[in-house]
Amino acid sequence: MGDEAIHTFYSSKPRVIHMALNIALSPILLYLLGAWAWPPGLPHYIVFGLTVLMALQYTRTRWRAPRLVLDETGLYCGAFYAAENIYRAEGTIRSVRLWMLKDGKVKEKIISLGWASRDDCRAIQQLLVDRFQREIPE
Repeated sequence: MGDEAIHTFYSSKPRVIHMALNIALSPILLYLLGAWAWPPGLPHYIVFGLTVLMALQYTRTRWRAPRLVLDETGLYCGAFYAAENIYRAEGTIRSVRLWMLKDGKVKEKIISLGWASRDDCRAIQQLLVDRFQREIPE
């Protein structure tokens, strides 16, 4: 990996849209389950408005913010993992298994890639496996 190589991966746009629609349309389940009476009243409209606002906030925060950044200093995916502490990476189904030094011991950390597209998931796994292949100390 070169000195200037920074790999940035974002959430899959279809997944973000799908989750936002699930959030926005969730109050419909209350009608389908019979928990709310038909026709909707003012409290129902308020709940619909709030869930739409929550869906928009969810979309806005995940649309442009990177979910995974890999550079020469290490890996950022929800938390920062320094490159010198990561010994080995192994790709698994929709995730990456990392062996890393933490609290003086080598521990295993699984990073889920359920948010990534299929192509991004393969690219992330390949990048991490290629970069981190050091021997694990006993």
